[in-house]
Amino acid sequence: MAFLTLCILFLMAAGPSAGGSIPDAAHVSLTSPGDVILGASLPMHGWFSGSGPPCSGSLGRWGNEVAALLRFAIEEINNRTDLLPNVTIGYDIRDNCYSETLSVWTALSLASTSERPQEDVEFTKISPAEYGNLFCIIGTQSSATTIPTAQAASLYRIPVISPFATSNELSDKRRFPYFLRTVPPDSLQAKAIADILLQFGWKYVGLYFQLNTYGIHGAQALLDLAELHGICVAFSVPVRSPGTKAELYDAVSRLAAFPKARVVVIISEVTAAGSIVRTIEELFGIPHNITFVGSDAWAFPSTMHANHGVDLRGLQGSIYVQLKYNQIPGFEEYFRYIETRDVTFSSWFQGFKDKWMKDNQCSDIALCPIRIAANDNFLVDAVYAFAYGLQDLLRDRCNDTTDCNSTIQAIRGQDFLPYLLGLRFQGLAGKYVFDVNGNPGGKYKILNYQFQDDVFQVVRLGEWEASEDRRLDVNLSAIQWVGGSRDPPASLCREICTSGHIEVPLEEKCCFGCQQCPNNAIVQNNLCEQCPVDEWPDASFQVCRPIVPTPPSWSEPTVVSILILSGLGLVLSLLAALGLFHYRHHVLIKAASRELSSINILGLTLAFLAPFPLLVPPTAVSCRASEIIVALCFTLTYAPTLLKVNRIYRIFDAGKKSNKPPRFMGPRSQLTIVLGVFAAMVVVAVAGTLASPTLPAKLIFYPPADYIEAFCKFGNGFLASLICNLLIVLVCCYYAFKARKVPSNYNESKFIAISVYSTLVFGMAAVPVYITAATVLQKVATLCVAILLNSFLTLFCVYLPKLYAIQLARDVQVSEWRANDKSSSGTGSTGVQSTVGTIKVQPVSGAVGIK
Repeated sequence: MAFLTLCILFLMAAGPSAGGSIPDAAHVSLTSPGDVILGASLPMHGWFSGSGPPCSGSLGRWGNEVAALLRFAIEEINNRTDLLPNVTIGYDIRDNCYSETLSVWTALSLASTSERPQEDVEFTKISPAEYGNLFCIIGTQSSATTIPTAQAASLYRIPVISPFATSNELSDKRRFPYFLRTVPPDSLQAKAIADILLQFGWKYVGLYFQLNTYGIHGAQALLDLAELHGICVAFSVPVRSPGTKAELYDAVSRLAAFPKARVVVIISEVTAAGSIVRTIEELFGIPHNITFVGSDAWAFPSTMHANHGVDLRGLQGSIYVQLKYNQIPGFEEYFRYIETRDVTFSSWFQGFKDKWMKDNQCSDIALCPIRIAANDNFLVDAVYAFAYGLQDLLRDRCNDTTDCNSTIQAIRGQDFLPYLLGLRFQGLAGKYVFDVNGNPGGKYKILNYQFQDDVFQVVRLGEWEASEDRRLDVNLSAIQWVGGSRDPPASLCREICTSGHIEVPLEEKCCFGCQQCPNNAIVQNNLCEQCPVDEWPDASFQVCRPIVPTPPSWSEPTVVSILILSGLGLVLSLLAALGLFHYRHHVLIKAASRELSSINILGLTLAFLAPFPLLVPPTAVSCRASEIIVALCFTLTYAPTLLKVNRIYRIFDAGKKSNKPPRFMGPRSQLTIVLGVFAAMVVVAVAGTLASPTLPAKLIFYPPADYIEAFCKFGNGFLASLICNLLIVLVCCYYAFKARKVPSNYNESKFIAISVYSTLVFGMAAVPVYITAATVLQKVATLCVAILLNSFLTLFCVYLPKLYAIQLARDVQVSEWRANDKSSSGTGSTGVQSTVGTIKVQPVSGAVGIK
């Protein structure tokens, strides 16, 4: 170990100066003996002076303040009776001069005191504390110097507790197994920044970060969180400190390339952040309508203005996270005491006092007291973490706490580390619970930069806490945005899509436009999902609502015409029925079979009623009723017609062969046959509607629309009755064709032929039109018109001429028919003799009777 230490010291010491030696200013330490020694690496001297070596700068105010604060915390613990009552803590404070290289040397020089004697390694001019066991180091002031400090101390297995280093890199326990900290890590700061972006809906932002461990790891943590929460980082640009003008101009020009990124996150120290903000002001002027979200390392507006020439008006509306510091009770009085009375505190402090009085031109420090911050509570908490951890260790190792000297002297860093990691205590910053990586929780203040009456102010909005149940808590009404607005700026690269639209990516990075969904689709999880064919989106395009089917409207001209025709048909049917009843004893009525004609008129009446159930709003009852009515009206119309035309044909056909009259020619037989056919059709219709009924259905239009129509869709059961009626019509056509040569339109045979032929033609035309109709109205109108036309043809061709002849032609020509045997004289081979008697003969275009 000693040889390795010597090699590292040689390499490190060769770097700081051309001569290869440690600067003389670094060969100073502030020590105090104790049972245990708490080492510390702090920056007593300032930054590099020009191109000179480390420690060539003057003594700094802040380094001396934290050294005094460390001593204050140790003395406070030594004076307590409840914490390490029989143990005295000493200290060994050494200067790292803000140098990473000297931080390694300082850490090794402190850690090596745990392995005495050390004659094989000479740390020139440095004397450790007179006695005491050193197994823990406090420091350093930044992540950049803490990283080499923690690595060097781990060679000796010495824990390092840092109150200032926040880099996420230090959370890697494989590289830094002996590192802990009391200050929150940058990963928490990144979470706080991400929560701020989410709070205000900033999903499209720019990012600048300093090219060091603080900026790189902070930016990486934020990028990971941004990806997790759907925040798009339009550009991520590293910035060196100090950076050249060309580098800064190139970095800031990204704002012009991404104009919709109006919120810019900067994770850097104050120097790099000041350069970025000043360059933005140069290129874009003030106001530049950019809202900054800043990390804690540059949340100091006075420093930005005084040291970096930033116009504070350009920071208006910016939001910053800042570590939540707490005032340390009693420290200011303690500092004033050592400032005025304790002349033996340290040569560092005495040198700084002399410089301070010289710079402030006063001969007595009481006339120009040193300005202190007195809020580095994380340093005090680091000292208390050491004390509480040591107390837990001694409680386990010592049976008699009054005599633990041998135990204390035997303690090594690897023994002490588990007690630190398992530590729980209440510090100035809150309750400390270290995780497996040695990180505590943390709180951040949320600040807003504002101008009130042309006066720049830093307004505290609230805080962020690393806990599960409480994270970001801000007073939104207290925020002032860019330009003094009370409304947060928009930092999005996406259109605000209205209802019925989805977001689609555009060519520009992380930018989204809007695309309209089809009219019959809703938006679910930014996807267009089509509604079922009988549903339609609501006004918000979030839910599919059932479409209420629309039946044929009775206000439609077509429907009105059908209803008028139906009414007219019913009136004519009634007139025909009354005429048949009134003239039931007339020879023309008797000749055409009163019974069959009555049934025929009943069928026509039912046909004229058929449109009504077809035109009402479809229900299960109305649809089944329409099916049965249509089936039976055709049966009642054409079954009697079939018997009529069959009777005519059989009479004349039988007269050619025999003088014996055909069978089943009487009214009773004819009526029985018709009723039998009707009964059979009733059975077929009822069975069909039970097996496959006609039910309400929906007519869907393509392309889809917020409109569907309701109609009665005939089931397969309707086909059976339809086929039966078709057979009746076809047989009617057959007998009408066979009886086409009956003389003198015998018993209206030619009119019957015209009626049944027309029915067949209308049926053949109506079926394809009904099937291919685009609307319900077309379907219903086609079916209704076909039924009505057939019925009107029957009325006009069969019954109305008969009634006209009876009413207006009183003198009727009557043919007398009788059958003779073949040997009789008369008509020869036909066997039919016709004698015409004239009773005031008046030619008429009506049917002749059969006597």
